Amino acid sequence: MLEEYTTNSDGLVVEEGTWTYKIPTIDTIPKQFNVEIANSGHHQNRVLSSKASGEPPLLLAASVHCATRAAIRDARQQLYSWGCIDSSHSTFNLEVPANMPVVKELCGLDSVERYLQWKMSSN
Repeated sequence: MLEEYTTNSDGLVVEEGTWTYKIPTIDTIPKQFNVEIANSGHHQNRVLSSKASGEPPLLLAASVHCATRAAIRDARQQLYSWGCIDSSHSTFNLEVPANMPVVKELCGLDSVERYLQWKMSSN
């Protein structure tokens, strides 16, 4: 969610090292991050099979995208209830990777004035 790769005309990644690429740091960690993973039980014939080692990372990655879409939808509903946007903004397209500037814009936090208006009303 914090990464976006830029490529040149040959399809090669432009970022080379830490001069242009910055990894997520301590200030990008949320204050509260609750995760619950359900226990699916023990399968005697499927220990470390492709289902055990391949699908969980894919499903966890997809769950982050789905949770981000749900958060954006809720933020847009809140903006609609405040009268900041009209109903034509109820549908949106969230591409993958969904980096932070795109998520902020879809949530309606793309302008400082709108963000400050939201911040003042939430206090």
